[in-house]
Amino acid sequence: NFTQGIISSSQCAPSRGVLLSGVECYQNGLDSNGHTGFRSFRGRTVVEQMRQSGYDTTLAGKWHIDPNPRECGFAHAPLWKQPAAGVYRDPELRRGLDGKDETVHGHITDLFTDAAVESIRSAKNPYLLWLAYTAPHQPWSVGDKYLQPYRGRNAEIAPPWHPKAASARAGMAKRGKGKGKAGGEAGAQNLRPDGAYDWETYYGVITHLDEAVGRVVEAVEKSGQWENTLIVFLGDNGYLCGAKGLQGKVEMWEPSIRVPYILSGGVVRRAAKSDAPVASVDLPATFLDYAGIRPAHKLAGSSLRPAIEGKRFARDVAFSAWNDGRPEALLVPRPVEPYRVARTPALKYVAWESGREALYDLAVDTAEEKNLIGDAGRARDVTWMRDRMAARMKSTGDAAASWPRSGAGAA
Repeated sequence: NFTQGIISSSQCAPSRGVLLSGVECYQNGLDSNGHTGFRSFRGRTVVEQMRQSGYDTTLAGKWHIDPNPRECGFAHAPLWKQPAAGVYRDPELRRGLDGKDETVHGHITDLFTDAAVESIRSAKNPYLLWLAYTAPHQPWSVGDKYLQPYRGRNAEIAPPWHPKAASARAGMAKRGKGKGKAGGEAGAQNLRPDGAYDWETYYGVITHLDEAVGRVVEAVEKSGQWENTLIVFLGDNGYLCGAKGLQGKVEMWEPSIRVPYILSGGVVRRAAKSDAPVASVDLPATFLDYAGIRPAHKLAGSSLRPAIEGKRFARDVAFSAWNDGRPEALLVPRPVEPYRVARTPALKYVAWESGREALYDLAVDTAEEKNLIGDAGRARDVTWMRDRMAARMKSTGDAAASWPRSGAGAA
């Protein structure tokens, strides 16, 4: 369990682009949901490299990228969804790489799980299975079996720093004044009639997902290939869920960039928690490392294999980026200023396109309420984080290299 894992770009399409390409969103050109195609990436995707090395490559679930799965290296796509969010019951899905949208009866979490389990059962070669659930993306729908354990417990189960009552609607309205609908990408769909965030349904959807993941793990065990398998469970972005008065993602706050980041399977020899500063861009390097494949181009991430084997991870800082400041980058027209994040388990440094900066001490200020960028006592920390970010920008050819600068002003 990588307890400090972050996402390299906190939105659906760019998150997938990083996992496919092995480089940052500003390197591959897929930097927002408003730019869902690889506009500048000309290398072979990680999926293509694995397929050319003898792996069967299968997609099941949400895609949400302009190049079709075949162009990105997938040999099979038994059941998949091209657009972004959609209904959970009787969804519009595609069967096969050349399939067209059709109504498929059932619950989308179960349908994707069935396709994945069948793929595992029928596998004859080493394989890469890319299983992308839509849960817990709204609009939600969940059976009473999963909802019942949480009924009547909405305020009790709300996580820290998230609204427990009508403050969710008030906060959203306050942040949205003069900017159209607030909250990034969700609007008010996640709120109950009383204005509180709907934690009961959210937890129910996740419980259903948890059971589905269990079915996939069980299928791997029954296939006899557990010892040869690496399983990665990752969120493609975080979600603010009312924190900071916001309902969406994309922002640089912890609930947006922190994600579940868990590796399992037989190649993970012992259970452990790691506070290594890892990001999602490290997963492509990890896949190729375990598969014994030499990368076809320079990767922006580092293999997690040393950390999994109890050794020191290659980096001391993780990075996240948002690169598209246009209103159309989000589902609702509210621009988010491009930024770069450098993060350790204890510190988070942020540089925005305008020259604003922020430093948060995550060890004591977990809610990110006090910006320390102008605190003379933290000058050494600021310099250290700026230096780490500058080195990262240089190594990845980041055009934002001029953003971090001393004395530019606090956020």
